[in-house]
Amino acid sequence: MATNLSDSQLSSAGGPSGQPENGGKTMSRHGYQWVDRELRRLDPDADWERMISLYVGYRVPEFALAMMIYPATMRMMQPSLGSATLAHTAKLETRPHRRFQDGNDLLVAWMVDGPSSAAGRKAADRLNRIHMGIARSTPHLPGNFDDVDDFIYPLVLVATSSDRLQTSLGLPGTSEHMKRAWYLWARTLFSMLERESGPLAVEEFPGDWNEMIEFAAKFEARPYEQSESGHRVATAMMEFFAARWFPAPVRGFGRDLTRYLAGERVCRLHRIGWISPRRERLIRIFLRTAFGAQCLLPDYRTPLPERLQRSRHTNAQLKTLETHRPQGSSGPFQQP
Repeated sequence: MATNLSDSQLSSAGGPSGQPENGGKTMSRHGYQWVDRELRRLDPDADWERMISLYVGYRVPEFALAMMIYPATMRMMQPSLGSATLAHTAKLETRPHRRFQDGNDLLVAWMVDGPSSAAGRKAADRLNRIHMGIARSTPHLPGNFDDVDDFIYPLVLVATSSDRLQTSLGLPGTSEHMKRAWYLWARTLFSMLERESGPLAVEEFPGDWNEMIEFAAKFEARPYEQSESGHRVATAMMEFFAARWFPAPVRGFGRDLTRYLAGERVCRLHRIGWISPRRERLIRIFLRTAFGAQCLLPDYRTPLPERLQRSRHTNAQLKTLETHRPQGSSGPFQQP
C-alpha cells in the first residue's frame, strides 16, 4: 500500500509534497470535528493537495470508497470498449477482493499521499503500464485506451461524485473551496496519465468545476449500446459489493444501493434491473441518514491507510477467497 502521512508529518510541517502547510503553521487534530477547521485555514490554489489529503484521510470511511468505486466503475464502462476490456481482464469477476484492494492502493496514493508525492507518481506510472499492457494484449479491441474522454470521465466522477450525490438528496454539497481543490487534483492527475497515442499532459481537460459537471452530463447522455460483457461485469460488481458489505438477510438492500448509486440509465444499459419506488425511498432515507451521521460524528484520528490496513487480506487469504473461475462465469455470487 502507498505510504501514508505519519503523525509527525501531520503535526508539524508536512503536506503530501513535504512542504510546510499554511505558511508553516502546525496542524491540530484537537476537537470533535477538526478537519473542517483545518481546511478553512488553507488556500485551495496553493494547498489543494493537502486539502484532499486531509479530507480523504480523516473524513472518508472504507465503506464510502466502496460506494464510489463500484457504481462509478459501472458508469465508466458505459462505452462498450470499456466493458469489453474489463471482461477481458476478468479481474472484477474472478478476483474482486484483490481488485478492490488494488483500487484502494491507487486512490490512497493519489488522494492521501498526493499526486506530487513519490507514491502518487509511482501509482500513476503503474496504472500507465497496466493500461498499455492490456492494450497490447487486446488487439481485437483497438483504441480501448486511446479516447481522451475515457480518461477524463473517471477523474471527474471521483472528484464530483460526493457533491452530486448529496445535492441529489437535497443536502448541502461540496464547499466552494473544496470544489476548487478537487478540480485541481483531477486536472493534475489527468496530466500524469498516458493513452496509447501518448501523454495526456498535452490534451485539454475541463476548465473548472462547472465544466467538469457539464462534461459528465454530456458523457452520460450519449447513446450507448447494451453488451453481454457490460451485463456480466456489472452483475459481478454488484454482487461483490453486496456480499462484501451486507450480511445475507439484507444483501438485497446492498444490491439496491449499488443500483441506486449507479443510476437508472446505467442499470438499464447493463441489464441489472432497477428498483421500485418504495425501495428507492428506503435507499434515499438510508443515504440521508448516513450523511447526517457523518456530520454529527467526530472526525477520524486514525488516517485512512491505517484503517484500510486492518481489513486488508494477505496474498494467502486472497488465494483462499478467490478461486479462479473460467472467464465468463459470474462467480459464486448469484443474483436472485
